[in-house]
Amino acid sequence: MKDRFLTVLVVPHDEKNVRRLRVSYRWLKAGMAVAGILLIAVALAVLTYGRVASRATQATLLERENARLEVENAKVDEIAENLERTERAYAQIREMAGLPPDEAGSSPADTGEEPGPAGRGGGALGEPPPGRGTEAPDSVPAGWPLSLKGFETAGFGGDGGHPGVDIAVPVHTPVLATARGVVAAADSDPVYGHYVVVAHGGGIETMYGHNAVLLVERGERVTRGQPIAYSGNSGRSTAPHLHYEIRREGRAIDPAPYLR
Repeated sequence: MKDRFLTVLVVPHDEKNVRRLRVSYRWLKAGMAVAGILLIAVALAVLTYGRVASRATQATLLERENARLEVENAKVDEIAENLERTERAYAQIREMAGLPPDEAGSSPADTGEEPGPAGRGGGALGEPPPGRGTEAPDSVPAGWPLSLKGFETAGFGGDGGHPGVDIAVPVHTPVLATARGVVAAADSDPVYGHYVVVAHGGGIETMYGHNAVLLVERGERVTRGQPIAYSGNSGRSTAPHLHYEIRREGRAIDPAPYLR
């Protein structure tokens, strides 16, 4: 079978020296096939490069975010160490002044903290209810109110003192409800900044202060371990931390037995 050809005439403007180009259909098809393969290869290369470039960009952003978090964690650790040293020095000064050790429960930074939202007060009211710890009923506060361990920088101060505990953690650490209940308040004030109060029944409430972002609204039902806010440095606060209270009949009680 004879090979077929495609003839192309090249005609100059003066119509002299007309040239003819003959291309075999067989070579023409082969060339088109090669061109198609090259086009597909280029398209695949572009797509692959785009994916690689996107992943490289994401990896760079993640490295920067990790570096930023490491710097923030280092700052929090430094702040916690400074607060611990300050508290030890404060306790020594009170001891030298002849004051009882149990009156030194609050750090110097917290001694000026006044009650904020309604219902805040000091003073333990007897023994904590039964069933505390991991086996406590869902409606009884129990466990750590944060997703990270953090550093406890100020403890419960009793009547007229610090009404809860302060726990230093990085900003935007998830704050967890320590028992099942209903959100009684989700608001902000000049002292505790963005705060959440959860009512657990039987006159028991928990309060979570100095948050950056609130995740719940008043009247919403929550369960133990549910994130209700992100920690921050709002209100009257000198460093990122969570202020956590447990109240019975409107009066703050020592939360330490419930945290373990």
